[in-house]
Amino acid sequence: MSSVSFDVQGALSIITVENAFAMAKITPYGACVLSFIPKKEKNRSDLLWVSPSAIYNGKKPVRGGIPICWPWFGKHSVDSTLPAHGFVRNRVWQLGRVNTLENGATELIFSIESSEETMKIWPYRFRLEVIMTIGDTLSLCLTTTNLSDQEMQLTEAFHSYFNVSHSGEVVVSGLENSLQVDTLSGVTKPFQAQKLFLSPPIDSVFLNHSSDAIIEDVGFSRCILIRKQDSMSTVVWNPGSEIVKGFSDIPNEAWPRFLCVESGNVFDDVINVKAGDVHRLKIRLQMV
Repeated sequence: MSSVSFDVQGALSIITVENAFAMAKITPYGACVLSFIPKKEKNRSDLLWVSPSAIYNGKKPVRGGIPICWPWFGKHSVDSTLPAHGFVRNRVWQLGRVNTLENGATELIFSIESSEETMKIWPYRFRLEVIMTIGDTLSLCLTTTNLSDQEMQLTEAFHSYFNVSHSGEVVVSGLENSLQVDTLSGVTKPFQAQKLFLSPPIDSVFLNHSSDAIIEDVGFSRCILIRKQDSMSTVVWNPGSEIVKGFSDIPNEAWPRFLCVESGNVFDDVINVKAGDVHRLKIRLQMV
C-alpha cells in the first residue's frame, strides 16, 4: 500500500509519499523532488541533498533536491535580469493526479502552462508536464508541448543534488567520449578518461553525452546510477570551499556533503520543438 500526505514548511506545500519501495518528499513549488530514500538502502540514507539553510519562502527555489531548469539553463542569453535557469522552478505547479501503479509504485503528475506573465518573459505558449514515479527507482519525465504557431528553442536540465559522503572523494564514471567545457577555467577539450576524479571546485558541462553516469561513493558504500533519455548534456558541479561562501542558502561547511550531476540539454545541445510538437526529457535514479 502507498500513502500520500500533505504538509506545509514555511510558505511551501510538501507532499510525502511512502510505499513498499521508498519514501519521497516533493514540493509543488517548482515541481521539485526534495527527498528520495529507497528502503533497500541499508542506512536509509537519502539519495538527494537539500541544504540545511534552504529557504522555503516561495520566493526562490529550494536549494537542493531536483529543481527543473527550463526553458533556459544558466543565465539568460540576452537579459541578465531574468532568473537563472529559467522561470518554472519559481512557480507553483498543479498536481493533477496521484496513481498507484500495478507494481506498487506511486505516480504523481504535475503540470504548468504559459500565461500572460510568462509570455512577457518567453514569447511562446506551452504546456509542461512532469511525471514522477516513486518505486525502487525514482523516475522523472518532463514533457514539453509547444502550443505556439512557431518553433521554440530551449535548453533544460534536471539540476539534481546528490547526497554524498564527501564531494572531493567520490568518482563519476560514464562521461568518456564527451566534450568537457570547464566553465571555471574556460577550457574546452575532449574528455576521454574512464572516470572523473573530483577536486572541487568544479563546474563542467559534458556535451554530446547521452549515456548513463554513475556516482561511485566509497564512503557511503553505494553507487548511484543516473539513466537518462533524450538528454545530450551532463553537468557536474560543486562550489568547493571558497565559491560556496557566495551562497547565502548553503552553509560554508556544507560543500563536501553534495554533488550535482545534472541531466539535460544545455549550451550547444539546444532543443528545437516545432509548433504543435512534443519533446520529452527522462531520468531514472537507482542504487546499483
